[in-house]
Amino acid sequence: MNEKNIIAVVKFDDKQTSLDFSNACMQGGINLLEVITTRKNSFEIISELSHMEDVIVGAGTVLNVVSAEQAYNAGAKFIVSPHTDKNIINFTKSKGLISIAGAYTSSEIVNAYNLGADYVKIFPASSGGPDYVKAIKEALPFVKILVTGGINLQNSLDFISAGASLLGISTALTGKRVTFDKDVVLKNSENFLSSIN
Repeated sequence: MNEKNIIAVVKFDDKQTSLDFSNACMQGGINLLEVITTRKNSFEIISELSHMEDVIVGAGTVLNVVSAEQAYNAGAKFIVSPHTDKNIINFTKSKGLISIAGAYTSSEIVNAYNLGADYVKIFPASSGGPDYVKAIKEALPFVKILVTGGINLQNSLDFISAGASLLGISTALTGKRVTFDKDVVLKNSENFLSSIN
């Protein structure tokens, strides 16, 4: 996974909408997709996306090893959890997948790192903002950080400049619309990538 990149978070209940959203993101240049596993049809969606070219699909909100194994079997290449669970990390690493564990305080972040997480997910990033990420990176420069929750076009570069490696984005891609609009997602995808490069 390249540094200074964006993960599009797929969290629709409808399978076709999820696939259409993912395709729009890919057309806009985003090739990292995180499918939330607490939604319907998530493992089917992961499976379909995993067979597409030039895309890396992962599983999000993985709460236990059972879900991690289902994601792995479906073709996920990275596992994202909202918490730090050594069993999930161990399973993920044993299968050669990228492990992203949720943590917030410096103690939690160091614990996740020591357990083998490749990245630490800070959520919600909006509560501490870029200044919090900068402070963490100054103290723990060896930790790679994924920020999610409250990332938008106005602050995306600030988070990258503060030291975040990856930005997880969902609502900001859809433009907070009630209905899914492919053109809006495609354009927002392009704009987000431009904003950090």
